[in-house]
Amino acid sequence: MNKGLISGLVLLTIGIVCGLLLSVVNYFTAPKIKEVEDAIKYEALAEFYTLADYDLSEVEGTGDFGTIFILKTKGTENIEALVYTVSAQGYSGASQKIQMLIAVNADLSIEGYKVVSHAESTGFGADIVDNDFNVTQITDLSRFDSVADVTETSNGILTCFTLVSQRVGNDLGGGLSE
Repeated sequence: MNKGLISGLVLLTIGIVCGLLLSVVNYFTAPKIKEVEDAIKYEALAEFYTLADYDLSEVEGTGDFGTIFILKTKGTENIEALVYTVSAQGYSGASQKIQMLIAVNADLSIEGYKVVSHAESTGFGADIVDNDFNVTQITDLSRFDSVADVTETSNGILTCFTLVSQRVGNDLGGGLSE
């Protein structure tokens, strides 16, 4: 038998075994990873609002939008706020986007925002994620303060705000289906 064929079959077998092992590990770890990610998001939500004061529901977004949290006045259908999980490209490349929570009240004022995950460079982009970007109204991003020397990270954060500003009017106007 040809040595190349034998080597190829051995590599194929090793690849199949490794793939199976990886899927078994993923099967057991994926729920825990999601649980930790959700805990981080709910902790951030609690920084914006007293959650016990609202009926809270979730809708899964599409594209650059992850979970959209809907806060309604208790016992009513009145939407008081929407909190968007939104992602955009920063400096770090396609490996991991900047992911933010942006809380928008029904009057389109911004209650708060928080970067919940990123892979930006330490000493540069990673250090600006807790900055105040001077955005108080989602419909007016003209006062957005970017940070010098971290243009790509600033642009990624501005993109998150822009995506929400383009969508929120429709969602509050009844375009968001639970």
